[in-house]
Amino acid sequence: MNEENLDLELQEEYAKFLTKEFAFFLPGISPEKIYEWNLSLVRASKQGSLAVPVGDRVPPESDLFKTRGNLLYFHKTFKRLKYLEEGFRSLLALQNSEENSKKIPSVIGDITEINPLLIRKGSQDFVLCGEGEQRKALEAALAHPFFVLTGGPGTGKTTVIANLLRGLVRMGYSSSDIGLAAPTGRAAQRLKESLDNSLAFAKRKEESDLSLAGLSASTLHRLLQYNPRRKSYKFGESFPLPYEVIVIDEASMVDLNMMSRLLEALPVSQKKNFRLILLGDANQLPSVEAGAILSDLVKALAKVKSSHFLELQVSRRQEEGAGSISQAARICIRENGSLRDFQSSAISEISLENLQSALDGKGFFTIRKEDSKDLETLLETYSDKAILPNLENLPDPKDSNAIQRYLTKDINRSRILTILRNGFYGSDSINRRLTLSLLSRKKERIVRIGNRTYFPGLPVMITRNDRARGVFNGDTGLVLEMETPNGEKELRALFLIEGTIRDFALDTLPSHEPAFAITVHKSQGSEYDSILILFPPDPQDLDPNDLSLELFRKEILYTAITRAKQNVILSAGEKLLGFALENRFERVTGFEL
Repeated sequence: MNEENLDLELQEEYAKFLTKEFAFFLPGISPEKIYEWNLSLVRASKQGSLAVPVGDRVPPESDLFKTRGNLLYFHKTFKRLKYLEEGFRSLLALQNSEENSKKIPSVIGDITEINPLLIRKGSQDFVLCGEGEQRKALEAALAHPFFVLTGGPGTGKTTVIANLLRGLVRMGYSSSDIGLAAPTGRAAQRLKESLDNSLAFAKRKEESDLSLAGLSASTLHRLLQYNPRRKSYKFGESFPLPYEVIVIDEASMVDLNMMSRLLEALPVSQKKNFRLILLGDANQLPSVEAGAILSDLVKALAKVKSSHFLELQVSRRQEEGAGSISQAARICIRENGSLRDFQSSAISEISLENLQSALDGKGFFTIRKEDSKDLETLLETYSDKAILPNLENLPDPKDSNAIQRYLTKDINRSRILTILRNGFYGSDSINRRLTLSLLSRKKERIVRIGNRTYFPGLPVMITRNDRARGVFNGDTGLVLEMETPNGEKELRALFLIEGTIRDFALDTLPSHEPAFAITVHKSQGSEYDSILILFPPDPQDLDPNDLSLELFRKEILYTAITRAKQNVILSAGEKLLGFALENRFERVTGFEL
């Protein structure tokens, strides 16, 4: 039985279980109708939606189902959604104190004129947030205690936030009262790195700016301090967070439950000058779990032209020559982005023979059709050019600085991104084949545990939160040969967690998988110098109603492309690529502000 059929069977079994539970409380309604409601909501939730259209019969008001307008919800889901909507309305009603409002003009002058962040281009210095949309975003974020800042990669979101935090400490906020967080460990690490990089451009090193350099960023789970024994969070409605300023990056990855838990823990009533800033890219894939929080919020704020929201549109991240990546990404999210326009945004169509020139270059490239069909040769060529060099330059196990550099930079030089997890073109299969191929050409000490093979240089990604050990879904580490206290050699997995290197015995490592290849969903919150995007081959007949095609959407292609800093190499047939460009993820939420 394939995974899709098994998944559908599990959904049906769960709907039957709910129906038995619900039937007692809904005596006037047939079990068949209750089952129909349950199954439609269970399936919708699996696809990320919160609700389904009501249909011809509306359930009575109860603690089981809830209707609003023409949408049907599980009551528990609707309660969470309602709490979220009310929470955002309360945040939008927050206002700066008169004292803080008066300080804003002089603060902006200080951080953009007297002691700005300066970046040198050629022989000229440019002020970060000195003009244009970044300046507007900075002014708006200072003016509003609740602010939402969106934009694609390289548009300067963290540059604006760095200047915002500089402004806030000058207004009287303490750096110790600032909390930074993101959904994954890697995203939190990137937030910290980006802020540090921006702060380093300060014209003069003032004490207030130096205090910001000491900030750390954590995952949302760590921010709220989950207790695995109690299976609850330390911070919540009865015990709010201790910060006056909270910045959440990669907000598109935050689902309904986590966002509502965050809002429950905000110290709005305890801190009269409290501020919340949400950052993210609303065009990316929505959260893995149910909801489309950032996208819904942005649409609602944009509809009323709210000054609490600004979208940055000018990308500065890709180095010179890599502008084709930004162009391809823009075509992805356009309503009328065509296959022809998308293909023409590539610098060139390349063969495997000149793959190295693409890896050495910058921009967006496509693999020619005949080479895309030969997956084994494509993988072998890519691993020779992009993966092996990293394996031959592993850090000295005794040099913690070298290990930290590797876990911060080198491990993210290249990645293969797949749409699927299972099947011949899925990340699981590709990781197995790459492991066999690499070990056949590079003799390494290997350790086998169960059906897994480990060797020095193997990147591993955590796939399930393990709060007791402090590692979370998406955290990426490296297998290295370490020396034990008694002088023996042992393969261990090393992770960089909030600036500290931690190592784990392989047989005690939480749920994980090799990370030469990962799904696009798993890549969210990360960025790599070079990526290879693999689509499976085109089907002979493409049925739009085929459930196996539900992942092929604009957002997944956009998210994949925007993970790259220098170059993107795409291997895809025209049918599936065209299908993805024509379709969006449509999540039914009924979100209202």
